[in-house]
Amino acid sequence: MNINQWSHKSTFYQRVEHLELHGLHFQHIELCRRRAWMYLHRINFAQWHEKVRTGTAKHSTSYARDKSTIGLMGLAPDRIDWQERIVYENKGTGGAVEASSNQTAFYAVMLSIATNQQWRAFIHVLSSRRKREVVLDAVRLESLWQASEILEALVAQKHVPATRRIGLCPSCSLQKFCGYD
Repeated sequence: MNINQWSHKSTFYQRVEHLELHGLHFQHIELCRRRAWMYLHRINFAQWHEKVRTGTAKHSTSYARDKSTIGLMGLAPDRIDWQERIVYENKGTGGAVEASSNQTAFYAVMLSIATNQQWRAFIHVLSSRRKREVVLDAVRLESLWQASEILEALVAQKHVPATRRIGLCPSCSLQKFCGYD
């Protein structure tokens, strides 16, 4: 779907700017509302989590971050092909497909809106050295729209939202703080 035909284009952009949202917000909301709430309220222990440190080291040694992304309206994709209008996000494994897809799609949507040109999104899975396109169709745009509405509600929420234990809990960087350790 062409972003210029998306009825929520302007409102989505304004909401993102107003709430200072970025790609990880759209990843976190897909994974867990409590995790998203904590990230929105700047509660983050990732730097002390062993799995995150290992992933960061692998990430930084596999591919150098594209310096052309610095200063882009809070966007931080791993790489951008400016000529072909493609956003790339590197992931260690192919897990959390929807969460990673929403994060990567967010970057392409924001660049499409800002440049008034259609961008594409790809996830590069480092463990398999394969890339997967994230299609910006009506379903993906609706997913981002709904995520932005939930994120807006979570910003206003004063207390940590209730949640249930999920499969991600044992590997979450917030597990000890969250209560599901």
